[in-house]
Amino acid sequence: MKAKLLFLVLAFGTLAFAGDSGGGGTDILPRTVNFLIFAAIVYYLLADKVKNFFLERRESIAAKLESVQAQLKETKEARELAEKELENAKKLAAEIIETAKKESILLSDKIKNDLEEELNLLEKIFNENCELEERKMVREVVQKILEETFEDKNIVINEKEFVNLIVKKVA
Repeated sequence: MKAKLLFLVLAFGTLAFAGDSGGGGTDILPRTVNFLIFAAIVYYLLADKVKNFFLERRESIAAKLESVQAQLKETKEARELAEKELENAKKLAAEIIETAKKESILLSDKIKNDLEEELNLLEKIFNENCELEERKMVREVVQKILEETFEDKNIVINEKEFVNLIVKKVA
């Protein structure tokens, strides 16, 4: 087809100039025909190369566009995944905080109970020590009274009087 087109352009150019007598007219027609012949030759020689260049260019742009879209899709998926992980991390952090609060309450209650038990134990020990000291004082007083009584030879006491005397001193 290109050969036919080139042949037609050359034939048309030859026919166009066949009747020219070289008179004083303008030379627009021969120049136009020459330009058309030149354009047809350039088209014939370069058309396939130019078409291939633009086809390759379009394909490379399409390939780059596809790679960018694939990258964009991967980035969106990564972002969604990161957002899900962030949401999970926030939930986990809230659970950890809640657990820590519950543990702190339980720990404070346990410490409070332990302190109350220890305080009760100390109070019991104190009461036992007070009773022990009281008994010790009673023994010392009784022993002192007995020593005073036995040392004093002037006092004659029978058993009943002796018991009453001790009871009065102790009370």
